[in-house]
Amino acid sequence: MLAIVGIGLDFFFPYTSPGFNLPQLILVLAGLSLSLVALAMRREDWRRRILRKTARHWAAVMLITFVTLVVLEFVLVATGLGTYYPTEIPQHWIEPVPWWRCDEAGCRYVYDELLKACDAGVFSGRRCVVNRQGYQDSGDFVAVDDGDDSMRILMLGDSFTAGYSADIGKSYVETIEAKSPDSVVWNTAIGGTGTNHAVASFESLAPLLRPQIAILGFYMNDFDDNVTPIDSYLEAVNLETNGILMIKQYRVDVWGNVIKLDLQSDFYYRHHDVDPPASEVKRIVGMTRLGSLVLRMMDALGAAILKDARFERKANLTRDYLRQLRAAAAEQGAALLVMLVPHEDNLDNVSERYQTAIQLMRELRIAYLDPIDSLDASDYAADTDFHWNNAGHQKIGALLSACLESFFASGDFAECEHVETP
Repeated sequence: MLAIVGIGLDFFFPYTSPGFNLPQLILVLAGLSLSLVALAMRREDWRRRILRKTARHWAAVMLITFVTLVVLEFVLVATGLGTYYPTEIPQHWIEPVPWWRCDEAGCRYVYDELLKACDAGVFSGRRCVVNRQGYQDSGDFVAVDDGDDSMRILMLGDSFTAGYSADIGKSYVETIEAKSPDSVVWNTAIGGTGTNHAVASFESLAPLLRPQIAILGFYMNDFDDNVTPIDSYLEAVNLETNGILMIKQYRVDVWGNVIKLDLQSDFYYRHHDVDPPASEVKRIVGMTRLGSLVLRMMDALGAAILKDARFERKANLTRDYLRQLRAAAAEQGAALLVMLVPHEDNLDNVSERYQTAIQLMRELRIAYLDPIDSLDASDYAADTDFHWNNAGHQKIGALLSACLESFFASGDFAECEHVETP
């Protein structure tokens, strides 16, 4: 019964999802251990031996164990050890904003509401460049006439493709538009999204816009973003400071389960620099000092033991979304090009994620552009901003513009610099 309760615990408490966490694992192991003892008790000679020994020492063992745990808890309190989870959660901390929406086509901005926020001074600059479809593009998306022979390019991606950290008119997408005045470029990039979002955007818009080329900007955190649903990110207002927040409605626990969180408690836990609990039981355990020690130890072990398994799952999901995007592009008669976006650290030491991304493109036979040899540290924004600056954006824009010219002249990406084709 104890093992069954441990297995089914996530179905009995709020804010949980099916899967195993530490308290559940302890209950299941305890139940299995008692089951082994019960099997031993079925034999009469073992039963007499066990009962004789436990009757003599059971009370003392239980008392010593209880006193030891209580003393250890008080000692840890006296030493100032903090708990894994904060002990109080406020009733109201954040409020979702009116200018953000998500549906089957992905997430984007609400045009009228965002303009109101810009007029009120909440946003300025690039954040206020938005079209009526809710994307950060200077022009509205309009279906192309049948007789129009313009080059039609649909851009997909996250904050890099949206142009973050570049002045207006200087992003790599805007550079392509400036260098290819005869082309029509639609930018559907939304910051903080992954490949799953790109698939939703393409499937929603491509049948109407009929692009000839789809270009996906693939940053290495796409592996993480692809694990959670496309509406994972949510914009909200911090009611204490009136600051704008970009938070996630979902977390992935150590076992790989996707958990939708209560937004108020989620942000409060973020404020204390800790992931929200995957279950109510874990929260209760994490409010004790002894439980906090165990949870921190499990975090360290999980990071070491489960690291490869967790990334393998992310890579498999990313492979599936890339395959979907490839199939959707083929169905619309569009050529697909993936542009890899290296982090500044990758310029000197190519990461495992970057290598995995290249392997996925080769495995799926998707043409990809690897610009890592064309960039240097001066192409990235200063301080903690990891995006390209104007110089970096314009380098990438020039590379892609030349590639697009080659494509429309030859019909493929084979002659493009830094591009590997199937």
